[in-house]
Amino acid sequence: MEKLEGQRILVTGATGQVARPIAEALSTRNEVWAAARFSDPVAKAELEAAGIQCAAFTMGDAELGHLPNVDYVIHCAADVDPQTTDDAMTGNAEGTGFLMARYAGAKAFFHMSSASVYRPQDDPTQPVAEDAPLGGVSTYSPHYSMSKLVSESVVRFQARALDLPTVIARLDVAYGTRGHGGLPMVLYELMKHGMAFVKQADAESHCTVIHEDDIATQVEALLAHASVPATIVNLAGDDVVTLEEIITYIEELTGLTMTIEHAAEPAWPTQVIDNTKRLQLGGPCEISWKAGIRSALLVRHPDALG
Repeated sequence: MEKLEGQRILVTGATGQVARPIAEALSTRNEVWAAARFSDPVAKAELEAAGIQCAAFTMGDAELGHLPNVDYVIHCAADVDPQTTDDAMTGNAEGTGFLMARYAGAKAFFHMSSASVYRPQDDPTQPVAEDAPLGGVSTYSPHYSMSKLVSESVVRFQARALDLPTVIARLDVAYGTRGHGGLPMVLYELMKHGMAFVKQADAESHCTVIHEDDIATQVEALLAHASVPATIVNLAGDDVVTLEEIITYIEELTGLTMTIEHAAEPAWPTQVIDNTKRLQLGGPCEISWKAGIRSALLVRHPDALG
């Protein structure tokens, strides 16, 4: 893979779980700017200590002239829990359109979307490819998936209208050391506090988890395939695993146990993501799900492992 080097790169949402590892990885070879609200001054100070420059950015703002001129934009910022439809549209969809307009002259624009845009499949074990029916629902945040799908429409339009080479990546279950750590780390926290996991009564919770380090590597590789019209690709790990298997593994590592309850609908709807196209464009992931979960627990909860 040809790596980015000596480029000026803007990473939005760079204090968060997904974007921060990307910014940190790219900063070793490039001039990286982190764009975020910086409500957490500690995160901003840590980014600056790593040599990453910071610029204030709020999703939905139309006036973005204060942001630095850059070669590449990696747009991960999103309101993951908008409280109204209007908030979701203004921040996630319109905000992305304004950002692309600001960087109409960039070499490439990377938009981090979500695998939750896919309509739930009748068979949860059937891999979901990029041409699968859309129209997903995120039960944890009723306005989120809708806004990510609408955002994709905005991105597709702007890529063509601005002649801006673009990638739209539909991210599945991300996890690692940053932010809240992703679903595997959330499962550990629930387990530690004696809370139950709610699964669908007649099905396992299959998913395709991807570690933060693999996300950073894949984003860089996929940027080389930015195009007009936009390239659309799934971004998930290479291992198909169930949340129940993840729970069992965390129990083995920590000695804790989790109660599993059954219901008509699972607490976290999951699906298997088809990575055929991503493998062609970006190559395989490097971190297996067991190695990734163990390493993340070691960093976030070093006393948890026996």
